[in-house]
Amino acid sequence: MFSHYGELFVSFLKLGLIATLLLGIVLFFTGHWQRFFSYVYGDFTRNERHKFILYGILYLFIIGIFWLLRCIKNPMFNAFIGARHMWLAKIVSVAVTFPLVVGYSYLVDLFPRHRLFYVMAGIFGGLYAGLWFLIKSPVFGVGAPIDHRWWLLGWFSYVAIESFGSLMVVLFYSLMADTTTPEAGKKGFFVVATFGQIGNMLGSEFVARASHVVGAETIFLLAAGLIVLCIPALVCFINWYIPKEEFAGYQAQGAHTYQEKTGFAEGLKLMLSQPYMMAIFVIVASFEIVATILDLQFQVLIADYANDNADIYASYMGEFGVWVSLLALSSLFLGIGNIGRKVGLAISLALMPLVMVFNNVAMFVAPSLSVVFWIMVFSKGLNYIFGQPVKEQLYIPVSRDAKYKSKAWVDTFGARLSKAFGSSIVGMLFIAGASVVLTVGATLSVCTIWLFVSLYAGKKHKYAVDRNEIVC
Repeated sequence: MFSHYGELFVSFLKLGLIATLLLGIVLFFTGHWQRFFSYVYGDFTRNERHKFILYGILYLFIIGIFWLLRCIKNPMFNAFIGARHMWLAKIVSVAVTFPLVVGYSYLVDLFPRHRLFYVMAGIFGGLYAGLWFLIKSPVFGVGAPIDHRWWLLGWFSYVAIESFGSLMVVLFYSLMADTTTPEAGKKGFFVVATFGQIGNMLGSEFVARASHVVGAETIFLLAAGLIVLCIPALVCFINWYIPKEEFAGYQAQGAHTYQEKTGFAEGLKLMLSQPYMMAIFVIVASFEIVATILDLQFQVLIADYANDNADIYASYMGEFGVWVSLLALSSLFLGIGNIGRKVGLAISLALMPLVMVFNNVAMFVAPSLSVVFWIMVFSKGLNYIFGQPVKEQLYIPVSRDAKYKSKAWVDTFGARLSKAFGSSIVGMLFIAGASVVLTVGATLSVCTIWLFVSLYAGKKHKYAVDRNEIVC
């Protein structure tokens, strides 16, 4: 995929990041790191700075583990099912997501927020350890001849990885929104995004370099160990180390009201009945629809390039993840978070649909693997470093039920439903021979709706925060 000069360029970028980290260590021990920190992210109190750094380290592990798994998700599915059926997997995952969100909402009622991390870590750790045991089997696993492989493992591993990326990230950002003020959120979410991209790079780089050596299936066991050992320990330390007043969050009347055991339907009811929550749903859904259309075409190109070899496929996805994180980290260190603080939340939200319009047209004009690779790097990278931190701030001026339960419906079930819709469009392209022009037209229509809804949500957020109220 990459020329000798391209690989050399990547190496220089990685060395640059290592040098940046070393510079950060020097600044820390010389007492000047706060000045650099404030320049990039804004001014924090001492306790705020410690809180967001610790949140960032927790997010680093969550995203690092997710990218370990994400890089092998499609290769595993391709090994058991085939890349051209990946669009169908997005649709099937919708049916699985409903009971997952119901179960998650039930756990939200049973456990305090920090203990919920322990429970979720135990569930996912056991799940991935079991998957590793089954997939490594030489009789029906990935090492068996293609016609002897147990095809259900392809579907099950795909859904299991998708569910971690949804539920654990939802849980983390629910905690952040619940314990962060609007003013601190303008800065703190970008601190966390920086650590997340370091985790992205580390997870992707490991898969890119090690999948040939240890085998893609071994990543499941590594992920299980990291989940069980690291996530609960970090949550416990954060809960002990950070002063309790830093967890107060948004103090508008009603922001922290929480009825015990309101049931899983409460979150769905809030999402469907409140225009603001529906606006967040549209923002999340629109990105997922457009990104899915682009990504599925990208995955087919990679599968053809890898000649259906799972290790080559996983290595390529690892390289892709490294480039996404390099773009993200360099942008964050250059102060991309300052854009949002200067132009406001509404304009920041509106930037993403405009970017996705450009990327969609570019893919239509030049649909080769090398071009699509960079389009996807730009799309994913900008969403991780700008789109997601901005979007997550919308949850600050809402009730706890909305933060924990409605957010789960929006970010998990809503996202899966949106991916299924985008997958259906690609399915028509693959099976029914639908016009590519029709596909481009559909994505442009989605981006137009996304743009106007983003402006509405940003305006509602500002109105509530200015008056110290909750939206819903």
